[in-house]
Amino acid sequence: MTRVSGGAPGDPAPAPAEVVLTGELDLVSYDQALQRVRDAERGRPAVLVIDLAALEFVDSTGVRLVLDADHRARAQGRRVAVRLGRGPARRVFDTLGLLDLLEVVPDPDGDAPAGGSAP
Repeated sequence: MTRVSGGAPGDPAPAPAEVVLTGELDLVSYDQALQRVRDAERGRPAVLVIDLAALEFVDSTGVRLVLDADHRARAQGRRVAVRLGRGPARRVFDTLGLLDLLEVVPDPDGDAPAGGSAP
C-alpha cells in the first residue's frame, strides 16, 4: 500500500486506507465498489486511496464513485486520493479534466502522476 500521511506530525490520526478495484467499474459493478469504499470510510481514515490502476474499463459511474467519496471526505475533514495507473482510468479522468482537481498518487512502481498532486 502506498503510504499517505495525514494530519500534523504528532497528531493522532486514523491510519490511511486503500480500496483496490479491478476488472470493470460500471453500472453493473458500482454497488459492490461503493460498498467497498463505504466499508473503508467507516474507519474514518485520514486518507482514503481509491486505486483504479488495474481497471480494464471505467465509465462515468467510476468517476461518480471517486467524486462522491471526495465530497464526503472533504465534508468530514478527510482526504481522498486516487491512483489511476496508465490505462483506462487515467484516460477517462484526464479527458474529463479531473487530474488537477483530485489528489492523484503515483503507482507503486514509481510512476509519477500526470497532473494532480502526490502527498
